[in-house]
Amino acid sequence: MKELIISASDFLNTATIERRVEKFEGDIGFPSNIAVWLKVTKISDDAVYISGAVEGYIEIECSRCLSVYRHPVEIDIETDMDLLSGETDMGEEIRQLIVLEIPSKPLCGPDCLGICPECGKHNKENDKCSCVQKQNEDFAKERWETLFNKK
Repeated sequence: MKELIISASDFLNTATIERRVEKFEGDIGFPSNIAVWLKVTKISDDAVYISGAVEGYIEIECSRCLSVYRHPVEIDIETDMDLLSGETDMGEEIRQLIVLEIPSKPLCGPDCLGICPECGKHNKENDKCSCVQKQNEDFAKERWETLFNKK
């Protein structure tokens, strides 16, 4: 993204610049709606201090129930960057920060129990099936059976 490329020539008349991108379009692999705000301050001829925020959401699939939900993204940025060859691409840095924020096991909510293997119903807080309790009891009995039946 051209808006997020910071160049040494941006600091000819000022020591601080601000950049805003209302719709970040970096390739993060998921549909998203992310805004970026950066304040860049020149600290030397070849280095800048960058502060700002990345806010919005990405649409990802819950690992338990497979429904797509909006996962919030809120990242504060405070870093020093070198202006290699007179510029730096903050778009790629921000893309990497967003990718690191994606959970390895995304959950649509703490109450999500997933899909019931018995009846196929989504087991959310307001939509529970009776199979789940029975399965949990049967599983516990099978798991501990050998321990309790030893003589």
